[in-house]
Amino acid sequence: MNSLEETSKLSRKTTKRTKARKEAAKRKPRIKIGEIEGVIGWGNRRNPLSRSNRSYKSGMTLSTSMFEFQPSLILNDSEIEEAFKIDAFLQPHVVGSECQPLTIPLPSRTGKGRGRSHTFDVRITLQDGKVYLVYVKAQTSLRSSSSVPTIAEIVKHTPRDACHRVTVVSDAMFSRNYRDNNRRILMCHEMPDPEADQRICDLIDAENAPLRLSTLIYKSGLNKAQAWCATMRMIGAGHVGTERDAVIDYPSVIWRP
Repeated sequence: MNSLEETSKLSRKTTKRTKARKEAAKRKPRIKIGEIEGVIGWGNRRNPLSRSNRSYKSGMTLSTSMFEFQPSLILNDSEIEEAFKIDAFLQPHVVGSECQPLTIPLPSRTGKGRGRSHTFDVRITLQDGKVYLVYVKAQTSLRSSSSVPTIAEIVKHTPRDACHRVTVVSDAMFSRNYRDNNRRILMCHEMPDPEADQRICDLIDAENAPLRLSTLIYKSGLNKAQAWCATMRMIGAGHVGTERDAVIDYPSVIWRP
């Protein structure tokens, strides 16, 4: 064996080792969430959480009327997923939000060997009983030539009685400020105060022109923190209007929707 063949062989071995190392690095162990007292657990659903230095993963709890307001564990495979679930939770007509709710079988692309499957990211249940299965994907992925055939195949093989509609959600729907505002609104939802909420609604209904958020808080007669949280909750519920794609703060202009 001459030196050129030896170099080529060594190069192939090095390449294989590098590829194997990269593949092993991608396959990070799943993060398992144990039982939490008083919280509806994850069960045997597909676990989207894994250690990653590139993708966004998160977890939280949400309480909806569908489960009699008992907190449910919510795991998010991406920031888009988290943003959509929070946004849906804040809507008054949404009664349930479920993660990784349904896996459907898909045929093999070659017609041979094992079939494939798809697990929907979210299932949303509305007050009127309508159910939506949600396919969450980044906008860059949706622009690819394969995205339309992929979604069409998923819709085709989704049982008709599984939902009223399959909906596609992308990060183009949620700006950075919108997502951050919703996180803060969610924090305010964890401190309910129906009387303060009603006070803010009555004040905004009496206003004939837009005003600053700071002015509404001053007029409310409530303490600053109480009025701020109530206003944020009412913005999330759609009872108070403001520019959601800008950072919501005391100088923000608000109005009656």
